Amino acid sequence: MSTRRLLLPLMAVLLIGCTATPSPSPSVVLRPVTLLLGFQPDVQFAPFYLAQQKGYYAAIGLDVTIEYKSSADLVRLVADGQAEFGVADATDVMISRTAGIPIKYVETMYGLFPVALIGQKGTVPREASELAGARIGTPGTFGSSWHALLALLHAGGLTEDDVMIREYPQFNQVDGLLNGDVDLITGFRNNEPLRLAAQGMEVDLLTVEQIAPLPGPGLIVGDALLDSNRTDVAEFAAATLRAEAEIAADPQVGLDAAVVAVPAIAEDRETALAVLQATIELWKAGASAPSGLINDAVWTSGYQTMRDLGFIDGSVPLEEMADHLVNPGVS
Repeated sequence: MSTRRLLLPLMAVLLIGCTATPSPSPSVVLRPVTLLLGFQPDVQFAPFYLAQQKGYYAAIGLDVTIEYKSSADLVRLVADGQAEFGVADATDVMISRTAGIPIKYVETMYGLFPVALIGQKGTVPREASELAGARIGTPGTFGSSWHALLALLHAGGLTEDDVMIREYPQFNQVDGLLNGDVDLITGFRNNEPLRLAAQGMEVDLLTVEQIAPLPGPGLIVGDALLDSNRTDVAEFAAATLRAEAEIAADPQVGLDAAVVAVPAIAEDRETALAVLQATIELWKAGASAPSGLINDAVWTSGYQTMRDLGFIDGSVPLEEMADHLVNPGVS
């Protein structure tokens, strides 16, 4: 999966950050491309908003239109070439690729898996094996929340039959925890803990990287685009990473960009900033800045976990699911 020939154009795009905001030559005709993001506009998508507003995409010849889709539609549209770029869970990429859907993960956006088990402070087990008998609220038997829950149970030698699962299809599992209907909930680390804190509940988390590492969401593209135009993909990834790094250094920059893209965010800037700051910590994964790199060890662990759980059968090798586009031979 080596792409060493791409490092020079990638570094060139990143080094633009030392100069003024780029602008395309007046004679350049921008190529229209579509970026698909999940469900609805959100402050967590600030890197894309910032890169678009500051001309980072235009500087590499791309006119980016941002649209919002469900995860299933997003993956299908990117695979079919109806959209050039998307952001998806790595676990969904594994499942989709195994099912024959031609997509690849090319850049890490979240260095940490964003879903965790959340409970009132002092009540969250330290070990996955201690989850036996717990009442756990989750939106349903799908998506990253379900993958995280099953991965944690599996790591503790348990299955879903060893706990009591209550589904919250309206994604209101926070209410279940506040009301005492469940002991723990699955939730996004940049969302539910903040909502619970606003209701006066201090919480603890049991995260997957502590127990059963899974790779986080990242940039995906279709095989056809990656095979025919790796340079555009590499430059898009670099432009996005540049914006992500700027926001990590100064979250206010990201909040301002999000407000321009989604004016409704301005109605509660304090909460939006808190969400963004929590999101940045997931991007960085303990490092000083986001790297975009694919962590081979985490992918290998996640691949084996997803295989053990029966989500994938191992017929498609890991190398066909993720491409070290940003930097070959990482981790």
